[in-house]
Amino acid sequence: MIRTYRETDLEEMVRVWYDASVIAHPFVPASFWASYNSAMKEKYLPLAENYVLEREGKVTGFISLVGERVCALFVAPEAQGKGTGKALLEHAKALNGKLFLKVYRDNRRAIIFYEKSGFKAAGEEVDEHTGCMQVLMEWEISNLELQDSDACSF
Repeated sequence: MIRTYRETDLEEMVRVWYDASVIAHPFVPASFWASYNSAMKEKYLPLAENYVLEREGKVTGFISLVGERVCALFVAPEAQGKGTGKALLEHAKALNGKLFLKVYRDNRRAIIFYEKSGFKAAGEEVDEHTGCMQVLMEWEISNLELQDSDACSF
């Protein structure tokens, strides 16, 4: 079930973020991610529009939006490959006709995931915090998708 996050979800969201970040970004020291735990919980996540996917009472993933920007999409390692990320991204698409995000260039698995989800690369830049290259990606609802969504309209 996807739902709006509650403040009581923050601890679990930070755990998911940290665990998934360490695994997905072996090119960034784990100490970097650990140094941001408090800021994620107290600053970044509360500023975003967050949605969690909950299974059996446990947060297995979340997506954070600020307007059309996907600031975070993380899935607990034990829940990866089971449709959690796709469901959260589709939820965000249903809320917005256009989305954009940044993903580390060395995170090939994530880039492939976003490409399969209809995102296109729109440029690159250096992440000021890690010095790693990021790919800027964009998605916009197509005319075909608009027609399909209107097919049941009366």
